[in-house]
This record gives sequence, structure tokens and C-alpha cells, in this order.
Amino acid sequence: MAITKLLRIKESGGADKASHLKKNIFYICQDAKTSDGVWIGSNAGSTPGMICRTMVENKKMWGKEDGSQGFHYVLSFPPDSNVDEELAFQFAEDFCRELLHDDFYYVIAVHNDRSHMHVHITFDSVSKTDGMKFHSPKGDWEKRIQPITDRLCEKYHLPVLEYNEDRRGKNYGEWQHSRDSEKGKSAYFTWADIIRDDIDEAIHYSENYEGMLSYLRDHGYKVTRNVTFLSLLPEGAGRAFRTGRLGDGYAKDEIIQRIADKVHEPEIKYRYKTYGDRAVLREIIYAKIVCTPGWKMTPFQRQFWKRWNNTYFIRKPQSMSQEERLQRRQDILEINKLSAAISYMLEHDIDSVSKLSAKMESLHSERDAIKRRLSVCQTKYYKKQPFYYVGQCEKLKKEYQKNPSQDLEDRIQEFTRKVEETCPYEEAYENRMNVKKEMDEYRRILKDIKREIKIAEDVSRLYSQMEAPVRMKDQDISEDIYAGKRLSSKEENKMAGSKPEQDQRKKIKTTGKEMDDERRTDSKGIRD
Repeated sequence: MAITKLLRIKESGGADKASHLKKNIFYICQDAKTSDGVWIGSNAGSTPGMICRTMVENKKMWGKEDGSQGFHYVLSFPPDSNVDEELAFQFAEDFCRELLHDDFYYVIAVHNDRSHMHVHITFDSVSKTDGMKFHSPKGDWEKRIQPITDRLCEKYHLPVLEYNEDRRGKNYGEWQHSRDSEKGKSAYFTWADIIRDDIDEAIHYSENYEGMLSYLRDHGYKVTRNVTFLSLLPEGAGRAFRTGRLGDGYAKDEIIQRIADKVHEPEIKYRYKTYGDRAVLREIIYAKIVCTPGWKMTPFQRQFWKRWNNTYFIRKPQSMSQEERLQRRQDILEINKLSAAISYMLEHDIDSVSKLSAKMESLHSERDAIKRRLSVCQTKYYKKQPFYYVGQCEKLKKEYQKNPSQDLEDRIQEFTRKVEETCPYEEAYENRMNVKKEMDEYRRILKDIKREIKIAEDVSRLYSQMEAPVRMKDQDISEDIYAGKRLSSKEENKMAGSKPEQDQRKKIKTTGKEMDDERRTDSKGIRD
């Protein structure tokens, strides 16, 4: 079923009020998603920079630089609807013509990087003809937009578009996080996740609302608002968060009710939170053990595992310094990157800095080579003869099917003749499609390489943030991870070395402070 998504581009909080609008335009106009800009159209300019300047200058001219900066609509078609780039672009042009009546600056970008064809439409919030702002009230979909999309779907014999209400009123980060969670992916943790977990913990250890606020203050929170709603600023975050926007159960009145329910029904238990792809790592490590008997992590890999393991069972000790608290929260935000880094190192046998550097160099070389091959294919597909004439001829044939005319028929015959001066038309068409398949394969490979480069760069960055290498004797920590065991303090000390070695190591200062490798566990095996 085809989907229409409606989003409002709000004013940026920084000095540049149109910052969100500019980022949106540059995102939808990416060459990799639009066949090097072939499927981009606008009445505001020919480049993303020019389009941005036109919309910003238009708002300045009418004195309406504040408030909404623009609107972003997405028209998405199912994979089995046989919608190609040209049809999607024509659909979007008709949509803009009916909705905006050439009164607003807009840009259209057809993205063909997914299995389903979809179009991004971003338009200015201020009319270029009378300076009036675009009004999109509640219910705008049913009253104004749906009739337009229904008419266009009927015109082009496409399935009816539906409005995805889940995308409205939710910022991109929250939407992406919830979408990845629904698909079972490892969504990155955000400050919202940390605050939710800390509120859960504060409720567990508090008997009343004021006690909960006191608990949060003791753990690095500032209460910036506490009247009709509650706003919290966690230590290390760049802004305060209104708890009512964190989800069900976190508004001020809901928190008060949760505390009351806990007091009256003590059987309500605190839900302990863990972080990281434990099941994935256990599976990878088990495969290593089976394939390579006696396998052990190298010191380079153990550093990553130690940091991951500390964060996986994260609990707040009774006393924690400001620096430790900030570092622990930063670890939560990056725990998925750390999990991916460990998985990547184990899968590719990266056990030292030199191997990591060699792997990154190899990836960059492979990426550059694929880019060159893709560029050659794109030049051949879009510009070289006879492929260029075949492309023009196929476009005209589709247009002729919709609106037959003698002029189109003559142009089709002219392009066909030019193709057959070189080779039979069927042969040229088949060769062009083979080049397109080759381009698609290069794009897929390039996407995988870029993803791998990003993980390798995360490994390098995380390593640079770590302290001196952790000294451990050859202990098979992999078995404990696979078995799902929690190491005791005694076992960890044994892995880290003998008592004299620990005492000697405590005397060594790294990055301006002493290292402390001792960790505590409570009676239940859960670290404070």
C-alpha cells in the first residue's frame, strides 16, 4: 500500500533559523539517492544551495523568518506497483501543481536507493506571491491532500495512498529509533532512553514524588521545570527534556501515580535494564570457540570487551564521581557502536592496531575503486551513444502511452534510427539494461563498504578514547560470555593479574589519573 507522510520543518534553535530546512534539502538531493541528481526538480533553483538561498531570501523579503520554515512530504509506492523514476517524478509534479498552485517554492527528489520508489517533496512555508504562510491544520489530510492523491492515483492507475500518522509530530531521531526497535534492530540509545531508565530507578528507590526528585538531583539531574509538567536536565546533556514527551508513564501526573501504586502494591518490581547485543556477541564468540579450539581474545580486543562488559551490566554505585557518571552515560549512548565494534573485530580477526589500520586502508582503496567503476558505468548509461538515445526513446514511449501524439511518434522514430545506425535496437536496449544491473550491483557493494568503513572508524575512535591496555593473563573469558555468566570480583582480579601486579598497576598513572580495575557486585550478582 502506498504511503504519504507529512512533516513540518520547524525553526532551528541556533543562530541560523533555517538550519533544519537546509539540512533537509541537502539530504533529499543526495546524488547517491537520485542517480547523480537526474531525478531532482525545483522551481527555486538548479542546485541545493541555490534552492536553500531562494527559500531563505523569500522569507526575508516578506519578513517571516520565524516559525515554520517549510514542509516535507514523502510519497512512497510499494515495490510491486511498477512505479519507475519517471512516473514517480510526474506524479510528484502533478501533486505540487494541484496543492501549491505555483505559489510556493518547492523541490522534488525521487529516491531509487530502496526496493520501493519514493519521492521527497520539500516546499517553503511562505508564499512567493502574497507572503502568506502555508496553513496545515489538523485534518488537512482528509480535507485537502487525500482528494488530490486519490485523483492522481486514479489517473496513473496506482494503488490509493494512505497517510502515515505515526510520522507526524515526532522528530526524526525518535521515529528512527522506534522503527528500528519494531524491526528488531539494535537502535542506538539516546538521552531519552537514559532518562527513562533513571526515572524508573528513582521511582523504585523513592517513597514519594519529592523523594524521587531528590534522588535524581543526587545523581546529576537538574529540575528545570516543575509546575504543570516536569523538565529534567541530565548532567552531560545539551538540553533539558520534558518527561511527558518520553512516552507513556513519564508525565508528571503519571509518575506521581506510579509512585503511589508502588507504595500500595509493593509486589511491583523494578525492571532492571541491560544494554548491548549480548545474544549476538555470545553467538559470535561461541562460533570462534568451535572453529578454533583454544581461541582467546588478544589484549587489543579485551579492552573493548572490558568496556562493553562494564556498560552491559551498568548500575549506579552508591557513590560515583561526576567524571565517572558522565563517562558511564556516554558509554550507554555508544554501547551499540561498541557491540558492533567487538563483533566486527572478531569476525574479521582484527586483533591489533596495525591490522585495524591495514583493514581501513584496504576498505578505502576498495571504495575508491568501486566509485571509479560506478562512474564509468554511469557515464556509459546516461551519456554514451547509443545508450543515451535508447534512454530518450524509452522515455518518449512511456509518454506516448499516456498522451499519444504525432510529434512524439516522430521523435521516437528519430531516436530509434539513431540507435540502429550503430546496432540493432533490441541489442542496444539489452546492453543498456546490463549496464544498469552492473550499476545497481556497484551501488550495493559501495553501500556495504561505506557501512564497514563506518564501523572500522568507530573502532579506531573508541580505541583512542580508552586508557592504557588492560593487562590480563590468558584466561578464556569467551566461555563466560557465552555461558551468560557474570564474573565475580575474585575471578576478575584473577584475570587481571596477581595481587602484586594489581598493586603495581595502581601506581601507574594514565592520561593524568590512576586506573582502578576493581569492580563491585551485590549479593544477586548485579553490579551496583
